[in-house]
Amino acid sequence: MGVKKAIPKRLWVAVAVLVSAWPACDFLDRPAERVVLSVGSRKITPEELKTQRKRIALEPNGTSKERLDSFVERVVDYYLILEYGKQQGLSVSDEELESAVREIKKDYAEKDFQELLLKGYIEYGEWKEGLREQLLIKKITAKASAAVPQISVAEIKAYYDSHPEEFRRPAMVRFRQIVTRTREEADNLQKRLVQGGDMAATVAQSSKVPASAGSLEPGWFAKGDLDESIEKVIFSLSVGKVSGVVETPYGFHIFEVLGRKPEGVRSLHEAMTEIGNKLRSERLEAFYSDWLQHLRKSIPVSIDQELMKELELG
Repeated sequence: MGVKKAIPKRLWVAVAVLVSAWPACDFLDRPAERVVLSVGSRKITPEELKTQRKRIALEPNGTSKERLDSFVERVVDYYLILEYGKQQGLSVSDEELESAVREIKKDYAEKDFQELLLKGYIEYGEWKEGLREQLLIKKITAKASAAVPQISVAEIKAYYDSHPEEFRRPAMVRFRQIVTRTREEADNLQKRLVQGGDMAATVAQSSKVPASAGSLEPGWFAKGDLDESIEKVIFSLSVGKVSGVVETPYGFHIFEVLGRKPEGVRSLHEAMTEIGNKLRSERLEAFYSDWLQHLRKSIPVSIDQELMKELELG
């Protein structure tokens, strides 16, 4: 529908080792006979790192420019967390794993899913075991952070009062839309509406391009959130008015404006959830940093520096 998707700020967590990529020098293709890293009871070989790389290939938004030492540090953190989970007796059951697999696969046709695995040069069983580890990481970090205090209303209010510039809002509009692939379809629906048809029902039955603003519970959008061809129309319509057929790069639209908010400052009530999420993320990030520092001190880590140099040169 033309919504510009903002990329959220990436919070640092050790589990990110599964969603980053390996340097272009690509030493992992070299066979290895020695252990590169030891983390507690775990012995990690270049072959295991190669497996990590295969999993990484399936993840979106990876980077191929990460330095070797930086990647290794994150690998160490990753295995520190797994070692902590082992000490705590945590695991992921087959039932939990299969439930997660079903949840992921429901978004893909079987053919598309298999092609995705092939593209990453990874076998299905190998992918499942990687998923099991990801689920285990989430379970471990959830247990470790369970005692982190929740954000209080007083903390939220204090942040709101001390950061007024963050809560200024542009003019906003709330709308729903019908989107079709052809003008003929849109013209027919427009005639139905002119004759007294219900816009909400028509949206549910006829929109060919699913989108949040085309749902029965549309959200609020500010200028700059949407494609210019859409904003030009919806910001000129009065509340309750239905547009004619509008052609955009995304199809043929009929818009209905449901509400408007003038430029101003968001209230504490409006901003409360956003502030709470921000403060909670910051608190968790600080906790994870301190927790990993503790794990580094309490769980022995050994790196074969000579082999690491060979790998880096490779």
